[in-house]
Order: sequence, then structure tokens, then C-alpha cells
Amino acid sequence: MPKGMIRFLISLLIVLVGSLIAWNANGRSYIGVDDAEIYHVYMKHVSEGHGFVYSIGGERVEGFTSLLWTLIGGGIHYMSLPLELTLMMLNVILIALLLSRIWKYIDGDSQVWSLRSIMFFSLLFVMPGFFEWTVLSQLETGLWTMLLGFIILGILKHENAWKMCGLFALLILCRPEAMLWGMALSFVYVLSSKNEGVTGIKKYLPLFVVLLTTGLLISWRLSYFGFPLPNTYYAKVSSDIVSNGFIGLKYIAKFFVQFPIMPALMGITLYEAIRRLRECSLRTISEKDVSLITIIAVSLFIPVYTGGDHFQLSRFFQPILPFYILGFCLSALFARYAQRSFAILLIIIAMTSSRWIMYAFSESPMKHEWSIALEGRKQSHEMNAFFEEISLPIQGVLTAGATAYIYEGTTIDLLGLNNVEMAHAESVKKQGIMKNHASFVPHIFYRQYPDVFWMAGGFSQSEPMILNIPYFNANIFHNIQREDRFKKMYGAYAIRNKRGVWLAAFMSRRYIQSLDTNVFFIKEISTEETQN
Repeated sequence: MPKGMIRFLISLLIVLVGSLIAWNANGRSYIGVDDAEIYHVYMKHVSEGHGFVYSIGGERVEGFTSLLWTLIGGGIHYMSLPLELTLMMLNVILIALLLSRIWKYIDGDSQVWSLRSIMFFSLLFVMPGFFEWTVLSQLETGLWTMLLGFIILGILKHENAWKMCGLFALLILCRPEAMLWGMALSFVYVLSSKNEGVTGIKKYLPLFVVLLTTGLLISWRLSYFGFPLPNTYYAKVSSDIVSNGFIGLKYIAKFFVQFPIMPALMGITLYEAIRRLRECSLRTISEKDVSLITIIAVSLFIPVYTGGDHFQLSRFFQPILPFYILGFCLSALFARYAQRSFAILLIIIAMTSSRWIMYAFSESPMKHEWSIALEGRKQSHEMNAFFEEISLPIQGVLTAGATAYIYEGTTIDLLGLNNVEMAHAESVKKQGIMKNHASFVPHIFYRQYPDVFWMAGGFSQSEPMILNIPYFNANIFHNIQREDRFKKMYGAYAIRNKRGVWLAAFMSRRYIQSLDTNVFFIKEISTEETQN
């Protein structure tokens, strides 16, 4: 069997084992995190011909981060393949392809295994979050990781310009920050082509493709959605640069705390690359050193500019982890101490310092991300059944993925990801609210006026006496329940249908008045704010 196939199959096995361990530690869910369910909504609507809309017949909104991933999922849904399982297996294949290519770059064609490649796979395997984010989340992270990786390897291996053009075009369609990554890496490609003796316009083709694809994508967004960037950007990223920088630095610090070995690996890689660059001329500059410095610089800059995100286990850094580790494995320091005992010691340090064993064999800190999606699906199934005899109410939600994917009525995303008016209402986001959750604006809420407001509540078989409002939800919604205007328009209600099922939630008084009391028993209940 060819070495390339052996490497791919072993890489595939490693990814499957790593994903299985992560799957077990994250509640054994196969549907992805709640943000992936938002993708599922758009994939479904696009494949059915409704366009890029969150609700059928609603406004056009780019409530997803990756156009490319949405189109891929739309194609899967159109072919009537099982969407969640197919997306997950596609991620497994994409990551296995990337890892086998990195493996080949490390060892070449002379051998299958070396201490460097063993070290690379071992360190990557014990980094918590890598398989969660690139495979199990069902976000575009796996595709993004593969495209970034193929481009970086293409620069290091002096790949054909036309092949690089295709990869750069796909990269721009994958995530908004690809505009920065594309510019930076295409410049590195130009520099490496010069060192290889490539002359003329050919070496500039990838840079031209980056600019052209970016221009076309922005033009299409402006004509279709009316804005140059995805709606998720306006909902998540505050225009307060100073605040973003401070939060972004905290995000980087948290990454270093959660992965204590990474500052050392990155520091060694950066130190050696800068030292070698200082010792050479522009003509003899190493594309490997420039690439590693660019990777580290850009990956650290993006969270500082945007403020990072709220997710556990450093989602922004996971796609670059393989190249942080690769840089160390190719370092002179590793070559100097490349002995089996040194490798084993380093792997043990990485495994224990990152708490991988605790996460892998008990419970991951990301488990709740899958729980949110499962609970959202369950809630919307119950909503569909509860109101089966009448028109479904318009629901306003905090978690906007699984609820909208299952609900057969209209859903309003009150945090703005899929709500243009809410996302653009305030460019500077309110302080003191969790990152990515600060786009709620009360006066927009009153204007949109959902029938059911899911600040708190749920379904039960027994009669609810009190509506418990979690502190987290109240904070996200600016404690709107205390406002006089809210009390005039909404109340905390418990209603029972003919099957004896109870629903407790905030509902608009207008909607309550429209309900048939022959079908529903209705009573207003008190509220209580909790610290949960």
C-alpha cells in the first residue's frame, strides 16, 4: 500500500478516536452545537429555494459566518442525505486529509514514522477542544482548518500558483477573517515565489484572486443583504476598539492558561524564526520562518481586534494549533533534544497541564454547548405540539439555532445574529454582558413584539406557580422585565391545553387575549429572579 494511503488511513483513525473520546465527554450528541443549528436552518431554507432567510418569507439575513459551509450543507440537504451525520463525517475526512499532508511534510517520502511526526500527533491529540471544534461542533471550523492548513503547506512546499488560487478563493468564501489571512498569506507566497526564482505575473496570481474574490463577495453581499459583512459580525463585534483589545488580550491569556504548553512552543518557534531572519538577507529569506511568524502574528491579532468570543477551549486558536505544534517539531531545539525520553516527558507535561485526561474521561467544559441545542430542539417540538390546534405564536428566543430549526412557526432572534434591525441598532455594545450576547436592544424588542418571550419558562405536567427568571437571562435582556412598559405589554402566564400540558413563559397580553379559553386555561403567575 502506498505511504500516502497508509498515512491518510492512520490519520483518519486518529481523528475518529479523538472525536469519539470528545463525543463521549460532550454528552454523546450528534446534532452539533446551537450555532451549527443556525447553519442547519439556512442550509434547509437555501436547498428548498427560500433563499438566505432565517424564517421562511422573512428578511434576507446573513446570520451565518461561512457562505461556503452553508452552500455545502445546502447541497447535502438537497440530496436528502442525513445532514448532521454527513457534516460530521465530512469534517472527519477534511481533518484527516490535512493531518496526513502535514505528516508527509514532516517526514517526506523516505519513511512513514519519525519522532517528529509521533510528537506532532501526540501533542495535537492531547489538546482539549481540537476535535470538538473541528469535527463535532458541525461549524465551518473543520473546513476552515483544512483550507488554512493546505494554503500554509502550499507556501512551504511551493505549490503551483493555480492550485493556490483555488485554495485562496475558497478561503475567502469560508470566513470573514479570511480577508486578513488571505492578504497576509498571499504576500508570503509572493515572497517565497521570488526565492524560488518564479518571475512575472504568475507569482502575484494568488494575491489577485484574494482581492478579486473579496471584491466580488462584498459586492454580492451589498446587493443581496445590504451590508458588506455577515450580520453575525454586527451582532457580535463592538465598534469600541479599546474594549475589544482589552477583551481580546484576556481571551489570549485564557488560551495560555488553558493550554500552558502553548506559550513555550510558540515562543521557541518565534524566537528561532526571528533569529534566522535577522541573520539572512532579503534574497535568502526563508518562507518557513516568514510563514510561522505570520501565522502567530495574525492569529493573535484577530482576537485582539474582534474581542475573541465566549466559547470554551479557544475556538479562534484551534484551527492554528497544528501549525503551532508543527513549528516546534521542526525547531532546532527539538532536533537537539530529539530523544524518546524527552518526547514522552513533553507529552505527559502537555497532557497534564491542559487537563486533557480530566476532560476526556469525565466531562468537557464544552458539554453545555450541545445541551443547549438538544434543549432547544425539545422545546420547539413541545411548542409545535402544544399549539397544534391553532396558528403558532411568534416566539422571541435567546438561543436561536435549534429552536428555529424545529419550530414550525416564526422565530425572532433577540440577540441579533439572525435579526438585522437588532444587530445594527447599537454599534457599541453594552458593557458587562457576556461576549457575543450584547446586541439586545429593548426598544427594538418592543417594536418587534413577539407573542412568546423566552426569557424564562418551559413545559411541565404540573401546574406552575412561579416563573423563575435566571440571573444570566435577565442580564442578557437588560432586566427588561422590571420596566413599566414591559409590564403593560407582557405578563408571566401559565396556560394549559386540552392534553393537560402546562406552558409557563412571558407572553404578550395582546396574544393572551386572542386565545380561545375553550381550548386553553390561562392564569397569570408571579415571577422570581434566581441566581442560576
